Amino acid sequence: MSPSTVSSSEAEKEAVCSCLLTFQSRAALTLSSLLIPLLAQELNLSYFQLGLVVMSYGLAMAASNFLFGRLSDLRGKRLPFIKLGFALAFPAFLLQLLMKGFGSMLLVRTAAGFCAGVAASPLIAHLSELPHYREKVWLFSGFTSLGWTVGYIGAGLVPDYWMAFLLSSVLFLLAFLLAFRLSETEVKRTAPSPRNLLKQNYPLYTCYLLRHVGAQAVWTIFPVYLLQLGASRGWIGGLHALNCGMQFVFMSLLSTRGETLNDKKLVRIGLLLSAFVFLFYSLATSYLHILPCQFVLAMAWSTLYVGSLLYLLRKNVEKATSAGLLESTINVAGVVGPFLGGVIAELWGMRASMLIACGLSLAATALSSKL
Repeated sequence: MSPSTVSSSEAEKEAVCSCLLTFQSRAALTLSSLLIPLLAQELNLSYFQLGLVVMSYGLAMAASNFLFGRLSDLRGKRLPFIKLGFALAFPAFLLQLLMKGFGSMLLVRTAAGFCAGVAASPLIAHLSELPHYREKVWLFSGFTSLGWTVGYIGAGLVPDYWMAFLLSSVLFLLAFLLAFRLSETEVKRTAPSPRNLLKQNYPLYTCYLLRHVGAQAVWTIFPVYLLQLGASRGWIGGLHALNCGMQFVFMSLLSTRGETLNDKKLVRIGLLLSAFVFLFYSLATSYLHILPCQFVLAMAWSTLYVGSLLYLLRKNVEKATSAGLLESTINVAGVVGPFLGGVIAELWGMRASMLIACGLSLAATALSSKL
């Protein structure tokens, strides 16, 4: 169907299906990923081996996000890649049941990361071709965060690893079946040049990389930091879930103003709020001091992530490729950040990691003036 002829009811149906798809896929990803370090410990993997597993997963997903986003633009199609991604992720995540040691975990998690990245960028691009897409992107991102929240909670409730991996796989199967409810829109074929896209959008990608490397440096040691501040395991899980849950609330509320909000200002607000959050983290003397920070953090991520997506979708014809590069930036930061956070915490303590993250976010805020 042509975007110009899509009725409001058809657009709403497409948006609802897209939101449910991102919810299911993000819940599946989080449900598995949170338990991988614990399973690695039970399988007697070294910290170095666990680092290789996490790194290979992130790099595979980064490559997949970029590759299939670009292919989607080249072919002018979205649905084949959305369906393919969920179809591949179903068996890939089911294979996690066979992980018995370092070799099998490295192979399976690399495959899982690659398969999980196939559908992400084409799905965002599909949503952006609907009428009034800006407010729909807010809701879509909100359901992404809601999926993370359910994944966090689910990981704490399932009785064992194998049930979690099975549920992750089933969620991808359900997403694959739901994807058949989507309708293909007519999209002009483009031949995106990665070099040109990076050149055109380098301020945003660089801002995002700086902020997210700092954030990942913090998240690596954050549970241990909370333990030292006196938090129980229940509080640790609750504080993580609060952040993601409030993201859903903020994004849902802001969706009503999605057509009027300035995407550049949203990015700058998100970067500046991130810097304040990391600074206040470093000053906390009790886990209860972290509680109000999670509300600010949720607003920071909501404005930064959605503002970045809206900026790229507005500025670039190559919607899937530009969005894929943003997702790839997140994945690369997920590889670099934990290494940086571990080194800094080892040398100067965990509060130093948070101060470095604050500095990186401030540097990104300054660079955002070039947007």
